[in-house]
Amino acid sequence: MKAARPPINGCHLVRFGTAADQQFLLGKFLPTYDHLIINANILAYMTSALATFLSTKTKNKPYFVDPQTHAFQHDIKYIQSDSKKSKGKIKRSVQKLVEAFGDPVSSSISRGCPVTPANFRTMSLTASFCNRVLKFQEETVSKEISQSDAADYYKFVGLKASKAFSPSLLVAPYFYLSSSDFKRWLLLNIKCAEISIDLAKRYKKPLGVQIVISQDLLMNGAKMKVLIREYSARKPDLFLIWIDSFPEPEASEESLERFVWFINELGKTAPVVNLYGRFLSVALSRCGIANQLIGVAHSLEYGESRGVIPVGGGFPTAKYYFPDLHVRLLFRDALRAVRAVDGVRSPKKFYDNVCDCKQCRTTITKNPEKEFEEYGKMGQKNGGKPYPLPDTKKKTVAHYMWCKQKEYQLPMTATKVAQELTSIAGKLKTVRSVDTSLCWVWAEILNNKKS
Repeated sequence: MKAARPPINGCHLVRFGTAADQQFLLGKFLPTYDHLIINANILAYMTSALATFLSTKTKNKPYFVDPQTHAFQHDIKYIQSDSKKSKGKIKRSVQKLVEAFGDPVSSSISRGCPVTPANFRTMSLTASFCNRVLKFQEETVSKEISQSDAADYYKFVGLKASKAFSPSLLVAPYFYLSSSDFKRWLLLNIKCAEISIDLAKRYKKPLGVQIVISQDLLMNGAKMKVLIREYSARKPDLFLIWIDSFPEPEASEESLERFVWFINELGKTAPVVNLYGRFLSVALSRCGIANQLIGVAHSLEYGESRGVIPVGGGFPTAKYYFPDLHVRLLFRDALRAVRAVDGVRSPKKFYDNVCDCKQCRTTITKNPEKEFEEYGKMGQKNGGKPYPLPDTKKKTVAHYMWCKQKEYQLPMTATKVAQELTSIAGKLKTVRSVDTSLCWVWAEILNNKKS
């Protein structure tokens, strides 16, 4: 049974990262995006705070939960705490998720082992697991609200928490796929998809099937055809895709061609959302090159690509999202780029040639060269590594969110975007520290695919 309404409310999806993210998701920023994604471990860990956030602060902005079940198939060290107090123990947020999802995850993790397809030894065990994963997504927020002090108010105004504050769609359990051991994990993923599609009908909710693959698998034509055939045969309401560590600005033309092909093949069966995408994904969708790509997600200032296995992020650095290049640049490189496009001569030149977003119009008012430093101010403690000051971070994230809103909303054609990319590449050719090769690759993709 297909959903009567689109499972995604608009193309612009943002992933909630931490409690600190809220200031860039509420108030004046609330209209800048269409849909929220909540990671299951965060929902399990800060249930009450997220229930309040979703039910009152976001004015009931649509959301869905990423169940993150792939986390349990990797080496257990990746879900263990590295703090001095609890080193070696399962992170508290993940442990709550383990308890909610139950077997076979809970029994495997308790033994210090990741789950494997062999742990899902019976259909009933797999079905029970799928049911708990979907139930967690469907009921966690509404149950918390129904037990809160606000429950009487919602009842008074005629709102039923289980209906008003439940997710817009449910996501089947999923596991990472690479060229090695492809068959066993694919069979488990397909089994979970089949079971979850039936379970979602009980909740009268659309069902999203998440497909997480390695870059080497993307380039394996034979296995990709099998993958697409098997997933398409299940006919979910939506496909959610995630390619491991796939930064669009650094990807080759060949891999981007395969990426477009992958989206369009899946799109023959159901709409597609790219869970970690950049401007190219937005352009592919908006220009009709991948017309079934109905949504592109990112986090705040980051999260436009992500590795399946978490790695250390290193020391934070100040970066500025350069609108015409559609990438975040180190502050020193961003300043060079601003100079190269004649953006330091006057505020008007800055607005015309660099950015006229609300944050830049507030920051750049008299002397662009000097005032642009507000995006790069760093602090340092006890001779340690420099870090962006809180006000610097606030300004760069606000600027990023305004820029992303513009990217998702401005009219665009493949020809116009390709021309703009090659134009900025020409203007920045003297800035040797800024790699503009992405402009030519992206322009080639758009030119080759335009109708």
